[in-house]
Amino acid sequence: MTSPTLPQILSLARTGSSARAWAVFVEAGWDQVTDDPKALTLKGRLLKDQAKAASGAEQRANKLHLYGEAAQAYAAAATLRTDSYPLINAAALSLLGGDSRRAAELAAQVLSLIDNDPNEGENAYWREATRAEALLLMQREAEACISLANAISHLPDAWEDHAATIGQFDLILNEQGRSKDWLDQHRPPSSVHFSGIIRLDYTDGLTQRAIEDFLDQEQPGFAYGALAAGADLLFAKAFLAHKTAHKPAAQLHIILPYPAPLFRALSVQPFGEKWLVDFDDVIAHAETVTILGMDDPPYAPAIQLADNVAMGTAMRNAANLQSRVSALTIAAQGEALRPHLNAWQQQGHDINIINGKRLKTEAGNFPQQDSSLSLATLIWINHGDAQQLKTILDNTPFTGDTPIIHRAAQGHWIVMSEVSGDVDSAWQIASAIAHDDICSSGVSMLHNIMDVAAPSPDLLARAKAYADVAQPGIVSTDQISAMAITRAAPYSNVEEVGALRTIWGVLPLWRLI
Repeated sequence: MTSPTLPQILSLARTGSSARAWAVFVEAGWDQVTDDPKALTLKGRLLKDQAKAASGAEQRANKLHLYGEAAQAYAAAATLRTDSYPLINAAALSLLGGDSRRAAELAAQVLSLIDNDPNEGENAYWREATRAEALLLMQREAEACISLANAISHLPDAWEDHAATIGQFDLILNEQGRSKDWLDQHRPPSSVHFSGIIRLDYTDGLTQRAIEDFLDQEQPGFAYGALAAGADLLFAKAFLAHKTAHKPAAQLHIILPYPAPLFRALSVQPFGEKWLVDFDDVIAHAETVTILGMDDPPYAPAIQLADNVAMGTAMRNAANLQSRVSALTIAAQGEALRPHLNAWQQQGHDINIINGKRLKTEAGNFPQQDSSLSLATLIWINHGDAQQLKTILDNTPFTGDTPIIHRAAQGHWIVMSEVSGDVDSAWQIASAIAHDDICSSGVSMLHNIMDVAAPSPDLLARAKAYADVAQPGIVSTDQISAMAITRAAPYSNVEEVGALRTIWGVLPLWRLI
């Protein structure tokens, strides 16, 4: 098998999966390379990511050590090839590692390089961004602000690059004890989750204009949601029009619970030809269309699951880009917000509510489904002792009733339903079990639609497969569950760590810390 290349590892790190990127880097032997400036700069980047992830007072010494090692890696790269990129990183990381004098000295060298060579830097953006960072390290903040604005003007849609710069400036300003408010005007555009009523009367034009006003004011760069007739499609069409007119780099991401033809038949076709045309047009122009892989589960929990994933994905994208996240929902006058939107609001995220009119129609009025399936979270524990697990549950604060611990052939399982406790409560329990030294078991967590009294053998087997690769203190999960956890428990550390080869094929592997 071919060893992963440095660009492949860097791409993995940029997705927010820093732990996985470092593991791959070490497995390939790149951490032992001392004569390749590209390997050394990536080593510095990955060590910096580890330092940023270290939290708590007890981690202070380790954080300083990692920042110091990262600075040394970048400085070593700069000695092999004189370049402002490793040098400015060595300067910033020296500051973060506790050596402000060394940071200022290296920053002055960076300014000298840039002033003496008009071609210094990867491109015009990075040249000016590097100048801004050097000025900031030398505590010339007003000049740094001007240089950063100049940098962004060269590549206004290079949002990942802007995010990397903003993240670095955040760290520097924190270390210097300075205000970061001036950075907000330079952050990448926000991510928005959209949702709302399916039986929407759009004929008066008021809802359309309210959506357009929101887009003009918010100027989002990313939108995440489903594509049912009514609110979803009205917003998606308006977002694409806004993209064409004002923000060509904007991205629309669609998350559907069913394969597109089935979703189209259930959630679009009953409401008329106009919506079918709109659906097909939006699908054709969306940046991505994600299908959650379900064939025909009950409609209501399937829609809720897709919403959970869309909201979590919007939150993760905003975090990766150092920008804002918000929600827009179109609700009928006088109707209460759905619980997950209330939770969103309680977490402190912005929510914009547009009052629409609900049509009086039986179209799309799905009959009550007689099904034992509902949205829930399954926790699997490899082996373990039932009494010890009960003790952990008794000592773990969470919302809802104490769940039942079920014994299986090779472990135990617990289900938290949306009625008895939310996905955040399930995460609290799974995390407590994973961190228990006595239990010392592999733990996984899957958020999906299931029979809460008797999950299918297939689902239990998949949960066990994820638990088999879990490490102590870590909960293994899939992508759907990772995004649901991001929505419900944004304080948790969620990372993509690779792929899991199973009898069901290659499945995405994520970890919760």
